[in-house]
Amino acid sequence: MAITHKTRKFLWAKSGNTCAFCKTQLISNNIDSTEFNIGEECHIISSKPTGPRHVADLKDYDNYENLLLLCKNHHKEIDELVDTYTEELLRYIKTNHENWVKKVIAEAAEEKEKDQKPKFLMRITSGKDLFNIVNEVHAYNTDYEDAKDSTEAQFIGDFIQTLIDYGDISSMLEPYDKVQIGFELQKVLDDLDQKGYYVFGEKTPNAILPHISKKDKWTVANVVIRRKENPEIIKLDI
Repeated sequence: MAITHKTRKFLWAKSGNTCAFCKTQLISNNIDSTEFNIGEECHIISSKPTGPRHVADLKDYDNYENLLLLCKNHHKEIDELVDTYTEELLRYIKTNHENWVKKVIAEAAEEKEKDQKPKFLMRITSGKDLFNIVNEVHAYNTDYEDAKDSTEAQFIGDFIQTLIDYGDISSMLEPYDKVQIGFELQKVLDDLDQKGYYVFGEKTPNAILPHISKKDKWTVANVVIRRKENPEIIKLDI
């Protein structure tokens, strides 16, 4: 028998187009944008009497359970080092790799779902709550509307800079200082409200900052300033 088209599709799908050993992508694009295949469908138990790990009278040597997707180098390695790569070890590697693929796909789908969900920020009306958002964070994400004039630009700029300055020194502050800063920020929030602005925000833990690192997790302060008439604002009666 030969490997059926259905079995071949199932093997490549479950293996995520990657080698079970080195996780190398097995179908890639070269510099000419044409696809090339460096993957090989390898038998755990060979059908040939002199082949690696041969077992006589196996019902079907070409079924999915007896196949492992590898790059050329690792295919050669497992067939030459048969004492090291036993049937049991290869079946373990196959199962472990396919579980890894399933996990990676599930995590990617979860991240995509998060990105597609609409983002809502609560309005901040308390100076204490505003300080807690910037307290001991690693980075700041601020957004605001275009200023109508230089006075407004200076006011908004001063507010954002003051907030970041408080955040930068927050780890060195005593409880008394934090209370005083919360009081000062309350006055700023009240002033913003009188000038026709709302402030929204949240603290995001375990955020990824790709421009810094794709692995490390950071705590980020998100602060958004919007005019009261901005159509983005949703008012809820709770």
